[in-house]
Formats: sequence, structure tokens, C-alpha cells
Amino acid sequence: MKSSTPSFQTLLQNFFLQRLMQQRKVSGETVSSYRDTFRVYLHFLSEIYHISAVSAELEHFGLDYLQEFCKCLENTRRNKAVTINNRLAAIRAFLKYVAEMEPEYSGLIKRSLMIPFQKHKVPTMDFITKSEFNAMLATCDTKSSLGARDKLMLMILYNSGVRVSELLSIRYSDLKDANTTSRTCVKIHGKGRKERIVPLWKTTAQYIQKYVADNGIKNDDFLFINKNGLNLTRSGIRFRIDKIVQEAAISEPALAEKKITPHTFRHSVAMNLLAVGVDISTIAIWLGHSSIETTHKYMAADIEMKRNAMERAGSSGNSAYNYKPSSDILNFLNTL
Repeated sequence: MKSSTPSFQTLLQNFFLQRLMQQRKVSGETVSSYRDTFRVYLHFLSEIYHISAVSAELEHFGLDYLQEFCKCLENTRRNKAVTINNRLAAIRAFLKYVAEMEPEYSGLIKRSLMIPFQKHKVPTMDFITKSEFNAMLATCDTKSSLGARDKLMLMILYNSGVRVSELLSIRYSDLKDANTTSRTCVKIHGKGRKERIVPLWKTTAQYIQKYVADNGIKNDDFLFINKNGLNLTRSGIRFRIDKIVQEAAISEPALAEKKITPHTFRHSVAMNLLAVGVDISTIAIWLGHSSIETTHKYMAADIEMKRNAMERAGSSGNSAYNYKPSSDILNFLNTL
């Protein structure tokens, strides 16, 4: 390679600073995910091939290396197909960036990009019914600050379908009046630093106002804090939801059969919107999807749910088939 070609280390830093953060303006979570991938890969090169991070070159991202890396992830680290595919996606994004910046590597990169993603079984999409949601709300003792906060958390999740990171970033100043006395909207700071406005139910808006007044929350304060007065964390939300689901399952046993996570509320909002006839493009905007293709999975899940319901209901009529093909194929074609 020509001497003026940037080193792997330089290209990787430019990939993060220029492509991801400056040009694409990806979220901090995406940066962290990509960073962890390259940490794992450089550790792999060191452990298996005795190549240190400062000695690594683009040639060490060849197809043979990547294939061994995938084997290591699966057999040594015991990663599932989804995790392996996420690692591959990060590396592929970097290689595509290098191909644009340094075309002389295109041959090596073209071969490396041939490595396929692993197939994996798509899990059944769980969602929360309205009766299950009400049972979860009923577990929240609003006489305590913890119970009041948990109820607000549930209401915003089930109303807006926000991601966990988006929920944690909501400040009181993000609540907006929507030109009426009965509606309030919330500004969501989404992935890729994109913002969107999501309407809130009247009951949610009224509860927020009471919660804010009772807890002395000011304009720039975050809505969600823990018992120590610090910002609530992802693990804190997950822990509280697990406890709430466990209690609510006593009255709604179906909850015990579902894997309820903060993201399940997001699925539930999408399915609820579909059920009342909201079009898929509006749902994509509501959820903050950058591509409508991401939203189509909810339509597929909705269709599958309806198909299963039809099968349980049974069929009517008989299965007699009386059509006989015409011997005159031209006449048949003319009728089409």
C-alpha cells in the first residue's frame, strides 16, 4: 500500500469521530455498541493471533479473520446469533467507510463483506393488553413516592411507546401544551439526536401535573429519579418493571407467561395504534423509526395474530373444489 495511506488506527478514529458522530449524528448508545465491538475484536486479535492493538492493520479484517472471530464469539464467548450479527454489522459499517475513503482496499473489503449474517429464530412479539396494563397500575401505591413514580413510568411508556433512553431523558421542560386545554404533548429526544412530539392522554397529562407539584420538580429537572435523588437508570427501570409484573400476574396470570421488558410497552403502543386503524407511516413517526421497514414488523405481527384468531374460530362451508381448467389455453388467457 502507498505510504500516505492512513493507518487502521487513524481510519477507525475518523470512522467514529467523523462518520458516526459528526456526519450521521448517531446516539451515544450506538457509539458505545460500536466501541465495544472493536474492543472485543482487538482483544480477539491479541489472544488468538498475538497482534496488539497498535500493530493491527486493515489486512487483519480479512474474511479469514472475520470467520474465526465469529467462531470465537459463538464457541468461546457463547454469544447468540443476534449478538454476533450486531458485532458483524459494526465491523461491516467500518469496512464500507474504509472502502469509500481508501478505494485501494476495495478488493479485501469486498471479500470480507461476503461473510453472511447468522440466521436466528425471531422470538414471538409479546405485548401488554389493556387489562394487564390496568393490573400493573393497580400495584403502584401512589401514597408513596416510589409508587407514584412507578405509575408515571408505566403511563408514559404505555401511552407514548418511548425507548428506555428516551424515557430517562425526559425533563419537565419537554412537556408541551398542544393548543388545547385537554391535551399535552411531550418532546422526545430520540436516536440519532432526532426529536419528535408525541401526544399524551389527558389522564397522563393530569397525572404528570400532580406528580410534578407533589415532588417539587422544576423546569429543567428530569422526571424520573431514584430513592437517592439521583437520575433513574436503565437497570432501575428494568428492576421495577420486573417487580410490578410479578405482583400484577396474581390477578392477570397471562403476564407470567410473557417476557415483559420496557421495550414490550413500545410493541404494545404500536399494536394498539394498528388496532384502531392508524396507518403504518404515522406509527413510524410516532415511534421515531428512521425507516418504515422497521415498523412493518408490527403489521406482520398484527396479521399473524388475526390469522391465529380466525383459525381458533374455525371455518364455515365446505372445501369442495369444482373448477376444471379449460382445454383452450388461449381462451383462458383472454379471460384474464
